[in-house]
Amino acid sequence: MKILFLCIVAIGALATEVLAQAPDLRGAIKLGKVELAGVKSPEFMINGGPQKRSKVGTWLEAEVEYETKAEDIDELTFDYYIEVDVSAQDKRLRTGTVTYINIPKGREHYAVMYIPPRTLEKLAGAKPPGSNVAGAWVTVSHLGQVLDQAGFKLTGKPNLPQAANAVLNKNETPFAPLFYDRYETIKVTK
Repeated sequence: MKILFLCIVAIGALATEVLAQAPDLRGAIKLGKVELAGVKSPEFMINGGPQKRSKVGTWLEAEVEYETKAEDIDELTFDYYIEVDVSAQDKRLRTGTVTYINIPKGREHYAVMYIPPRTLEKLAGAKPPGSNVAGAWVTVSHLGQVLDQAGFKLTGKPNLPQAANAVLNKNETPFAPLFYDRYETIKVTK
């Protein structure tokens, strides 16, 4: 009987520990509007080594401002869905995910992702790069629990085919060393 009692107590303690690790953050995150902008590649000067010329491209930047009402959130995952219309018959969502860690309570937090210039050129054809972006949609979640959603020109995420990993997080772009204090730390996954 003692063994059964000890097993029940141990299972209860484990369940309490598991529940304590995953706080319920519903209502603790509020997304603002999604902003899309064409931004030029940053230009860096190097001393020594070969000097190479390259064409300065235009990236599509998708940024969303958000507010947190909970103290020190361990991580938040932002899923981006950007609708790029290649033609009337070829509409797809370009997708990407970024996870930020150690987010403090407060306003004026930002999450950002990018579509590279060559991808935009390929998708645009003869049009100016980025001109065929029909809209964007962002969801924020914590450990799989969706906390909020926001869109640009879209009231809901369209049900279209997806092209995964077509949207890059800041660390995967030449913008990585810039605006360091504007964004939270990106969780590195390998």
